[in-house]
Amino acid sequence: MINQNLRILIVEDLVSDTILLQRQFEKFVSEPEIRISDKLSNVRYALKDFIPDLVCTDYDLVGFTAIDVINAVKEIEPSTPVIVITGTLNNEELAAKVILSGASGYLLKNDISNLHKRLEPLVQDIIVKKQKTLDKLNELKLRREELRRIHEILKSAARTDEKDLKLKEYYDKVIQDLDENISSFFRV
Repeated sequence: MINQNLRILIVEDLVSDTILLQRQFEKFVSEPEIRISDKLSNVRYALKDFIPDLVCTDYDLVGFTAIDVINAVKEIEPSTPVIVITGTLNNEELAAKVILSGASGYLLKNDISNLHKRLEPLVQDIIVKKQKTLDKLNELKLRREELRRIHEILKSAARTDEKDLKLKEYYDKVIQDLDENISSFFRV
């Protein structure tokens, strides 16, 4: 059971499958916040307004495909994972195309009442990857704050009325070097 709020965008054009997918998510996510879309324009809007943690899409939809959904996600919010859940993805070449296009996974709807057993590990993996990314960003933020603190200390020391001109020159050189190279400290 995933015990956190998870925002899920389901892209599906069959009402019956939409209801079944919602039920499957509710079996392993304690607080799913689900939005449904059956049009590509609504998907684009939801990516900006709803900002999902995960997008699940059928492959064949009226007027567009999962590839279009994946491309929209890449364009608007590339870090959002997409899982293709479909009954029409029996072609290995098509499955490979979906994964190569950027899907995080794909599942067949064949036994949709037990889909949650196949979905949960994929979603758990997505959550773990997201947490690792957040941890890395937090580490970078802490490094940046520490460098800024050091930078401010050095700037303050350089401004003091020092009788020793060489010490002031040294501080000025260190500050200049930090100013020029501070962005390189944050590259991952």
